[in-house]
Amino acid sequence: MINKTKLKLIPAALVVGATVALSAPAYAASETMMNLLSILRDKGSISQDEYDALVNAAQSEDKEAKKAAAKSTAAAADWTSKVKIKGDMRLRYQYQDKTGSINRDRGRIRYRLGIISKPVDHMEVGAGLASGGSDPRSTNQTFDNAFSTKGLQLDYAYIKYQFTDSFSAIGGKFGFKKYLWTATDLMWDGDINPEGFSANYNFDNSLGNTFVNGGVWVIDESGSSVSDPFMGYAQLGQHFKSGDNFATLAGTYYRFADFTAANFAAVQASAGGVGNTDYVFTVINGSGEIGRKNLFGNGVSASLFGDYVKNTATSTGQDTGFSLGAKLTNGSWTLKYIYADLDANAVPDFLPDSDRYDGATNMKGHEVIAEYKLFKNTTLGLDYYNTKDKTTKVKQNILQADVVVKF
Repeated sequence: MINKTKLKLIPAALVVGATVALSAPAYAASETMMNLLSILRDKGSISQDEYDALVNAAQSEDKEAKKAAAKSTAAAADWTSKVKIKGDMRLRYQYQDKTGSINRDRGRIRYRLGIISKPVDHMEVGAGLASGGSDPRSTNQTFDNAFSTKGLQLDYAYIKYQFTDSFSAIGGKFGFKKYLWTATDLMWDGDINPEGFSANYNFDNSLGNTFVNGGVWVIDESGSSVSDPFMGYAQLGQHFKSGDNFATLAGTYYRFADFTAANFAAVQASAGGVGNTDYVFTVINGSGEIGRKNLFGNGVSASLFGDYVKNTATSTGQDTGFSLGAKLTNGSWTLKYIYADLDANAVPDFLPDSDRYDGATNMKGHEVIAEYKLFKNTTLGLDYYNTKDKTTKVKQNILQADVVVKF
C-alpha cells in the first residue's frame, strides 16, 4: 500500500521534472524552479526535509553542469587559439592583345583557403587549397566551358618550427617570402610555392636587422633518372632603418643542379617555361630598396627598388637581367612602376612573373600598378603590362582589373 507521503511526492516530482525539462538551459536550477518548490513546501505538498533534498539535488546537478560547460568553453577557446582560418577571393577582368594574335577579354577568379594550426609551442602546421590547375605560377580559373565547375588544388602544406626568436626553419610546400627576400618579381613569380626546406636567421644590430636565408628546393622527380633536378640557395641581407628612412640590400646565390636537356624540357612543358635556349644555371642576384616614410608629412611613403641577375654558367651570352621600380603609398592607395629587361638565359624561364610577357625570358617592358583599399579587407586594383620580345619585337599589352577580398 502506498503511503500518503509518497502520494504527495508524485505530483511534486512531476512538476519539478517538467520544470527542469523546460528550463533554459535544461540543467540549470533556475529561480522559477526554486520558487515552485517553495510553493509546494508552503502548501504542504512536500515537507521541509523533502524540499531541502530536492533543492540540494538540483543545485548539485547545476554545479556539475556548469563545470562541464566551463570545461567545454575552455576547450573551444583553446582550439580557436591554436587554429586559424584565412583566405582571399579575387575577381578579375583581363584584356590582352599581342602582335599577330587576336585580342582577348577574359573573366577570371582566384580563391584560396588555408588552415594554420599551432599544435605545440613554437610549431606551426599549415595547409591551403587554391583554385587553378597544374601551373605553379597561377591560381587563376578562367570563365569558360559552359559554366563548368572549377578545380581546387593543394596550394601549400608545411611544418615550421621557431627554434628561437631569431631562427626558424620550414619544410614542405610553402610561401617563400619570409625565407627569400626579393625586391621585384623579375626572377620569382609571387604565386610559386616551392617544395623542400628553408631556414631563416636574423638579428638586430645598430643598422637595423641582418638576415641570412638558405634552403634546398626540389624542382622535379623522375623515375627514369638517378638524378632529379633541384636547386640550393644562400642569401645574406640587411634591413636598414634610421628615423623615417629605410633600406634593404641583399645578395643571393642560386645553384641549379642535375638538369639535362631532357628533364629541363619536361619541366618547361609542365611549368609553362618559354624563352631559354640553355639549361645550365648558376645565378647571382642582387636586390635592393631605399625609401622614406612620411615623405610629405602626411603619411605618404616612397621608395626606389630593383633587382639584377646574372647566370654565370651559360655560354650563350644571353645571361643578364634587371628591373627598376618606384612606389608611392599612404596605406589607402598604392602606385607602383616597374621596368624589366631579361635575357633569354638569365634565369630558368618557368620562374618569372607569369603575367609579364606570359612569363617568358628574352623580353623587356613596363608595368604600372594602382591599388586602392576600399574597405579594411577589400582592395581595388589595376595592373597594366606593356612588353615585347627582344628578338622578334612582338609586343603584348595586358590590362587587369581586380577586386580582392581577404578574410
